[in-house]
Amino acid sequence: MPRTAKIIKIPKPPPGSFDRNRAAGTLLRSQAIHLRHALSKYVHEVTAHLHQATELLAINPGSIKTEGEASDYSKRVMALLHPQAARRPRS
Repeated sequence: MPRTAKIIKIPKPPPGSFDRNRAAGTLLRSQAIHLRHALSKYVHEVTAHLHQATELLAINPGSIKTEGEASDYSKRVMALLHPQAARRPRS
């Protein structure tokens, strides 16, 4: 039996409750710090992927001569494009 999503109604804030010029509280400043941290981790992850992609793009496909070389190249590219599949145990 499929589960149905429970809808939670959130009331609209009253007009004027957001003041762009009001000083930000501790919670909002803390959220900004956490968002910055998450963004910095994301940048490092993307940079690592770009480095790997650059290395793989530098390989001339015409230089691949054996099945083993083609297999190794395919594994590396697919692991980069689909990291979730690369982590999955093989059966």
